[in-house]
Amino acid sequence: MQESISSAGIGGVLRDDTGHLIMAFSVPTQSKSNNQAEAMGALHAIEWCNRIGYDKYDLQLDSMVITNMLEEKDTNNVKLKSIIKRTVNAMEGAEVSISHCYREANQVADFLPKLASSSGNGTCYFSYQQLPKEAKGLFQLDRWQLPCIRRRYGKCNFFVSSTLYFSY
Repeated sequence: MQESISSAGIGGVLRDDTGHLIMAFSVPTQSKSNNQAEAMGALHAIEWCNRIGYDKYDLQLDSMVITNMLEEKDTNNVKLKSIIKRTVNAMEGAEVSISHCYREANQVADFLPKLASSSGNGTCYFSYQQLPKEAKGLFQLDRWQLPCIRRRYGKCNFFVSSTLYFSY
């Protein structure tokens, strides 16, 4: 029996140590599971950091499953083994602190994958002003660490949200 591949979105927010936006991304992709999409989002963010030259950051994921796999630097899950290995290899040479973050505490990184999946468009944002208007308020709430009431969205397939924080 062959697994079906579904439309998905990955997204994340990269902030400096004061909470200001460095970069945010919203990218449509194909995925077999929400965990695969989460791992793909983490890999995307880490590879971007490598290209830019960041080597010390905090990675916050809203999937405890992927968080644990990356902390252990391995998995017994055959379907995720390849992407986890690629992600761990991408983190080599960097000082990365990995932690779990509930979706409600990171609303903008939850919104961006949904946007990518529903629109089919991939975008990178390099300033607060470039963010979609729906994401701006969520971004400020996240930055101020204020609780946010979860909004309901139409049913979508898989989403990824990850956040990276940098220390200088």
